[in-house]
Amino acid sequence: MKQNRRINILYSAVQGTYWMSYCVSVTFAVVFLLAHGSSNTEAGIVLSAGCLLGALLGVLLGALIDRHPACTVQRLFPFLTAGQVVTLALLLVMQPQGIVLGIIYSLYMSFFIAVGALDLKLYGDLSSGGDVNYGLARGMGSLAYVVASVSLGIIVKHFSANILLYAGLEICILEAVIHWIIFLHMPAASAKTVTERGTTLVRFLKGNGRYCLLLLGAVLLFVPHSLQASFLINIVRAVGGNEADMGLVDGFTAAVEIPVMLLYAVLARRLKHSRLLRISVVMLTFKILAMATAKSIGGLYAASLLQMPSYALYIVAVVPYAAMVTDPRDFAKAQSLINAMPTVGAVITGLMGGRLLDMLPVSQVLYIAAAISAVGSILALLGTGKAPDRAEQENT
Repeated sequence: MKQNRRINILYSAVQGTYWMSYCVSVTFAVVFLLAHGSSNTEAGIVLSAGCLLGALLGVLLGALIDRHPACTVQRLFPFLTAGQVVTLALLLVMQPQGIVLGIIYSLYMSFFIAVGALDLKLYGDLSSGGDVNYGLARGMGSLAYVVASVSLGIIVKHFSANILLYAGLEICILEAVIHWIIFLHMPAASAKTVTERGTTLVRFLKGNGRYCLLLLGAVLLFVPHSLQASFLINIVRAVGGNEADMGLVDGFTAAVEIPVMLLYAVLARRLKHSRLLRISVVMLTFKILAMATAKSIGGLYAASLLQMPSYALYIVAVVPYAAMVTDPRDFAKAQSLINAMPTVGAVITGLMGGRLLDMLPVSQVLYIAAAISAVGSILALLGTGKAPDRAEQENT
């Protein structure tokens, strides 16, 4: 019991630092890039490059872990941390512009995003040695995100966007310390070497057709979600707000996620993971529609309430669902793939979102995003159909 409590606290801290880093590197990326002379289109390209590299790196690391058990989270994590520190230091020292800025910032994002895949594998390792409450940990991640978003919005407004680089370095170092502590407290069961190797990535995709539908649906669902996250400053300015309003709206959106995440274990005792997942993929489309119709900062706050039955539910439900409908030997692959899909959605958003925002009013761009989301909802529903699967059998 004491060991489980310690592991849950430490893994909650892991999620907390990860989502604080997300706030710095992704949510405030456009603010930083615009402040250094980039256009919306250029910022979108940088976001796309960083997200694509991060998604590929995360999936490759997941496949590597499954195929080569000697490659563990403990051995791979330091390389990603070093990559973040080096790129942030280069941004601080060089103060680059143009293409050099884009290349370095894309690399910074890619190292950070790949950490998410390793953290999901870490969750699987810790779960093998005890009961890890993912909903609780993810809820703490959202709480940390709220603090970071609100604080950074106010600080950037009164100082400059360069403060984001210092914040990124501090959070990265804190993240490394917490991971080092949790590695020291890894349960004995999770430290055992797994001798059974998972399938190759291609064979995994061929053998999990329904899961692939869910993956494709998730990509399209996260195009509008990424638009909201990455270009929130444009959405806020369109209704008369500023950077401080952006931080408050973003913080409020993350805050309303927390109750759902903390109470997910209770919800999962009443409804199957697949049912909760199906609810969330529909509500993701309704959320972006509500944001498209918002005419004021108050309207954005109202639309943000739909974060509870949409994103908050999805992000917690999809982890156990993915684990239960795929072979345990392919755990890292399955998790890294589902973790990469929002990032792939962000790539699409970066390629088209910035250009659309340079050409069209924000509300029209959001309606286009809602149409894409609707297609994603349909595909995700088909990918989480009612046919019996391990997720449903285990949850009954």
